[in-house]
Amino acid sequence: MTRKLGTVTAAVAVAVSLGACSADDSADRQGEPEAPAVCAPLPPADITTASGWVGYVGSHPDDVAFAVDDGRGRTVAHRAGETVPLASAIKVVHLAAYARAVVSGELDPAEPVPLSEWERWYLPNTDGGAHPKALQRLGVTEPGATVPLEQMVTAMIQESDNAVPDYLRDRIGDAALADAAAQGGWDDLEVPTLLGSTIALLDPAISRDSRWDAAQRYAHDGAYREQVVRMAPGDDFPAVTARVQESGVAGSAAGLASLHRAIATGDFGPGSDVARRTLEWQPAPPGLDGLGFKGGNLPGVVTEAMTIRRTDGTVATAVLLTSNLSSEDYLNIIGGNFAHQQLLLEAMTDPDTTSQLSCAV
Repeated sequence: MTRKLGTVTAAVAVAVSLGACSADDSADRQGEPEAPAVCAPLPPADITTASGWVGYVGSHPDDVAFAVDDGRGRTVAHRAGETVPLASAIKVVHLAAYARAVVSGELDPAEPVPLSEWERWYLPNTDGGAHPKALQRLGVTEPGATVPLEQMVTAMIQESDNAVPDYLRDRIGDAALADAAAQGGWDDLEVPTLLGSTIALLDPAISRDSRWDAAQRYAHDGAYREQVVRMAPGDDFPAVTARVQESGVAGSAAGLASLHRAIATGDFGPGSDVARRTLEWQPAPPGLDGLGFKGGNLPGVVTEAMTIRRTDGTVATAVLLTSNLSSEDYLNIIGGNFAHQQLLLEAMTDPDTTSQLSCAV
């Protein structure tokens, strides 16, 4: 249930290199129609290539939501205001709330947090190995260790650790999350719980409204914790996917895009620098000042949100939220195919790709 983004640097470098002329062309072509008067036939649906993703969008319009703003006057969106599964892309909300709390002095990024308090919210074998990978990167090897709060937050974004978001929610409260989202222009946030949503995925008896109660019980009730650890979602992919739709964290492409844009531009206000630095943890490709991203996945669901900051001061934003993927397509993507990221990069830098997306829907 983690997002694997280990190869995004190479993908981005190729996209920007190939799209440099397109990016310049975009500046010259502001004000043109977003879609041509006559749309060319869509490429065949194929989630292994960026162009194939355009075809996938066209053939699965009810399973895809997206919002693209190239920062130069060209936008395209589809189902952007609808509530759909977000998976770990939601963690930008927790990051934004953390950043505000750091700037206000409520949280100290250097605070040593006992590993036991972090792992209070950790459900083993449900995050694709994100938590163990984070501990390895951070050099945490002893059960009695402490970890700087700031490093925990990097694990939430880089490895997509699922325990940190609920740890932060418990520390700073629901209002802090909702207020941070609203500060970024996302006014209808359903305050998320990653742990509670996972427990509900394992136990269909958990209602959507009781997910946070389940998460808190897991964190503080050892017997219940042992009970949950023994649960399994089963092997029926369509059934698991349906439960993801019912119990997973959800929101809109428009809300997610607005928050990412506000952080990238600085319009988020105090805390923008903290959040932006955490999202832009990979080096910016040539020609850009920054690349920020956070995606996620759950069975049948793959999500991605990206921003690029150009040297001319413009900021582009792109969000793609996909649901009801077949097991074959889903496993292909989480196995290391990042063509959907390439599509978003091209949509932000190449007007022709933006036009194709407009034609697709």
